[in-house]
Amino acid sequence: MTSFRMVIVAIFSLLLFCLMTGVRPQELAKVPEIKGYELHCIEASGITESSAKKLRNGDDIANPDQSIKCYVQCFFSKLRLMNEKGVVQKDKVISFMTLLMPEDQAKKLADKCDLRRTNPCDTAYAMYDCYRQNKAKLVL
Repeated sequence: MTSFRMVIVAIFSLLLFCLMTGVRPQELAKVPEIKGYELHCIEASGITESSAKKLRNGDDIANPDQSIKCYVQCFFSKLRLMNEKGVVQKDKVISFMTLLMPEDQAKKLADKCDLRRTNPCDTAYAMYDCYRQNKAKLVL
C-alpha cells in the first residue's frame, strides 16, 4: 500500500470513527487535508460556519436546510464515500468501518444506514444522521 493510500485510509478511519462514536479529537480538524475539505465544502455548499461546527461536534440539527445537507454530501464525496453522482459506495463504507469495529457490526450499520433519498444531498445527510443516531448501540 502506498503511503498516500495509507494516509487516506487513516483520514477516512478517523472521520468515520468520529461520526460513529461521537469522539471529537481536537487535533482532527487540524489535519491539512481535512481542513481543506472543510473549507472547500463550506464554500461549495453555502453552509454557515456555525452549522458546520455543529456537524463537526455531532450536535443534533433540527430541520437541516439544503446547505447543511449539501455540506455533508460534499465531504462524503471528498472522502469517496459517495461517488460523483451522489451514490453511496457501500463497499468502501464497510471496508473503512471494519477498521473500527468487527465486520459483522460494520455490515449491520452499513445496511441500516444505507438510505436513499431524492437527491445526493438528502441521501448524504440521512446517512450521516443514521450513523450519528446509532453510535451508542454499536460502541462499547
